[in-house]
Amino acid sequence: MNSPATPLHDYGDTRHVRRVRLIYAICFMSGAAGLGYQIAWARMFAIGLGHEMPSVLAVVAAFFGGLALGAWALDGKVSRSPHPGRWYAGLETMIGVWGLVSIALIGRFNTLALDLTGVEPTPLRQWAVAFALPFICLLPATTAMGATLPAVERLVAPLVRGGRCVGGLYAANTAGAVIGTLASAFVIMPRFGFTATVVLLAVVNLLCAAAAAAIAQQPTPKLTHSNPQPQPTVSAANALPMRRVVATVFLTGLLGIGYEALGVRVISQVLENTVYTFAAVLSIYLIGTAIGAALYQRFGRTAAPSTLLSYLLLSIATACMLGILAMPHTKTVYANARRELFGDSLLGVGAAEMAVALMVFAIPTMLMGATFSHLVQAAKHDRGGVGRAMAINTLGAALAPLVFGVILLPWIGAKWSLVAASLGYLLLIPNNSNIRWALQAIPVLLVLALPANLQLLTLYPESKVLDYREGVMASVAVVQESDGHKSLRVNNRFQMGTTRGAVDECLQAYVPLLLHEQPQRALFLGLGSSITFRAASFMPGLTADGVELIPEVVAVSHHFEPANLPPGYEQSLNTYVADARRFVRVTDHRYDVIVADLFHPGRDGAGWLYTIEHFEAVKQRLNPGGVFCQWLPLYQLDEPTAAVIIRTLMQVFPNARACVVDFKLDHPMLGLIATTEPVSYGPDWYRNRVKDKTLAGMLRGALLQNGVRLFGSFIADTESLQRFAADAPINTDDHPVVLFSAPRFTSQLDITMYGRLIAMLEKCDVDLDNLIDPAAGPDGDRFKARLAQFIVARDAYLNGLVAAAEGEEQLAIDLFIESIEASVQFTTSYAHCLAIAQHYMKSDPTAARALIQRVIDARPERTDAKTLLQSLTRNTATDETAG
Repeated sequence: MNSPATPLHDYGDTRHVRRVRLIYAICFMSGAAGLGYQIAWARMFAIGLGHEMPSVLAVVAAFFGGLALGAWALDGKVSRSPHPGRWYAGLETMIGVWGLVSIALIGRFNTLALDLTGVEPTPLRQWAVAFALPFICLLPATTAMGATLPAVERLVAPLVRGGRCVGGLYAANTAGAVIGTLASAFVIMPRFGFTATVVLLAVVNLLCAAAAAAIAQQPTPKLTHSNPQPQPTVSAANALPMRRVVATVFLTGLLGIGYEALGVRVISQVLENTVYTFAAVLSIYLIGTAIGAALYQRFGRTAAPSTLLSYLLLSIATACMLGILAMPHTKTVYANARRELFGDSLLGVGAAEMAVALMVFAIPTMLMGATFSHLVQAAKHDRGGVGRAMAINTLGAALAPLVFGVILLPWIGAKWSLVAASLGYLLLIPNNSNIRWALQAIPVLLVLALPANLQLLTLYPESKVLDYREGVMASVAVVQESDGHKSLRVNNRFQMGTTRGAVDECLQAYVPLLLHEQPQRALFLGLGSSITFRAASFMPGLTADGVELIPEVVAVSHHFEPANLPPGYEQSLNTYVADARRFVRVTDHRYDVIVADLFHPGRDGAGWLYTIEHFEAVKQRLNPGGVFCQWLPLYQLDEPTAAVIIRTLMQVFPNARACVVDFKLDHPMLGLIATTEPVSYGPDWYRNRVKDKTLAGMLRGALLQNGVRLFGSFIADTESLQRFAADAPINTDDHPVVLFSAPRFTSQLDITMYGRLIAMLEKCDVDLDNLIDPAAGPDGDRFKARLAQFIVARDAYLNGLVAAAEGEEQLAIDLFIESIEASVQFTTSYAHCLAIAQHYMKSDPTAARALIQRVIDARPERTDAKTLLQSLTRNTATDETAG
């Protein structure tokens, strides 16, 4: 990598040129390792601290806090040392060694965090724990990281003309951070997991230390001899007073990271929000910063400091305002980039997300990188200054998520918070600036061109937004469609419930609760619209706890009444706003039934809700004879990822079975029903469980009216699931396979919703002799016979729907008729054929009549088809008479 700084011609032999270039290469590799650590450590701590925003922000602040402390505390010592190379080698060694130590420490600190945090901590307590523990745990490494820039600057300054190298070093380090971000997120962590990633990064640091130690053995020229040419003179009016430098370097850190955090929140309504999204957006931010620093190093040498700073600050304010103006157009850019340029591969989606980030961040970050380099270079003096300037900037950056994300965003919204971050740069322009007021007014006037809001929702014609809330963690919207149905969206991309699917959502509660003999207490992880959770209120004698991560989701749940809560049934429900994983680990309650919602597997962080450690914690919360149900959105999983989840769950619950709640193809949901011990059911199980008239009425409304329908929902027994998932890896906290594999599938646009369901039907079956109690005698045999007929009819119907979806209409009808003939209790095929016939009646009466007759022949004891045929005959006769 070529150095942006110019080596001294006094040291014109190639050895000195190579030496400078080697130092820049070391700085590059150190930057790659540093960002890799930050990403890995943040995710490792999230396992214990939770995914609530106070915890996430506190971990970031702790990392930045360590950097600031190291830069401030060691700045003077490093700058006064005659051996900066040894300092730098020692710092890199400390980072590498403590990186290895952190592997053992983080798990212990996570356990301590659970004990200190509890079930429902106050925001202050949660933030304090989430800040203090990572800060202490990582302090030796982060302190050393913070001091590396002052050390390497002191090492390089005597070797370049004028001792001016901050911009070049910062550019090299940040460019390395880009590689570290992309390599860690896209390659290393998915392939090897977090522990192996940290080990690899530690090796990089130790190699950097060895190279720096070798350089330190070479004599370093004195700084006074490194500047044979006179420095450009700066007038007193154009000099930067130190107070101005200190204030500006702090506030630019605050405003820059504030703009980044808010911008990411807004465009998250457009992007996929996977583990790869963060890396893609961050890489663009870092690329811009590196380019800006390099340009400053190359072209900023002769500019008057105050004038250059003034124009940089004005340009940042203008560029940020233009970035806000670009945000409403990101939906179109992203869609076109996916459709026309990059496609649906993992790299294609990442490239499209980068294109969106370029619109918003490219120019602002280039200017920010140049401004940071300029300010830090200006802060340098004989006793140091580089480290302290970096410390002050890092402190501002650490406070930015709190100021803009926690305080301003919920208070004044994303739009005006972004405006505040953008126009704040104008307040930093020096008073002696010669920039005309007309130029400074440009970014202010751009406010008039901003849209009314930054709600980047995808709305269909005649849809309307009933509620929109910008919370600390996500934006939450309730959208009413043209047919009156309501849906809950988180960051626009994730639908967390809809009244259109209210019956199916109720079934997600009814099925697992009915499979327990007499549940007294149940736990629901993930609430969404609360339709599933509140359906539990109809179970006599049941108390239910519900856990939801996002406060705004709970706040808007009233929009889904009465679908989620008919009057008079909420006294047995308790709602907690908390991280589901942490809640399971720290609650004192034990449960008869635990239901885990349809967690979107591709969403960043959701993969940890499918790890073996989480399933083990769930099992510890179950009473003897307890039931755990993990619902899976098969339409968002490819077959290998589904197999990973199934095998992982069965490592903890070897008696698991699988069921489906409805018989549709558009959004098939698989329920993994796990029990603490082997269980079989008698033919009277349903009758004995459903004695309450109100409950019976609700179950009839959900088409769960008898035992055949309940047990007919099972599609796989234990042995079938074991065969299906036999070769899949285990999803662990250290190597969360689902976190990295699910986004590869969920981002594809041309997938069929039903492919995984049909694959499971083909590969799995149900041993009714194991499902139904063998001791039930003749009653059990008769029940199993009816159940076997129901399952045959169900599978024929589902295969008929597949044939219809693939354009094989005649095959579909044949399969529907086969389904009707197979079971009198599977009525869905019968109703579906009559609906098809009614559709044919106007366009093709002959085909309608033929289909109705086939339905009558298949099930002659039923009268619905006969009545419809008589109606069709009368209508045909009337039309002929009128003609």
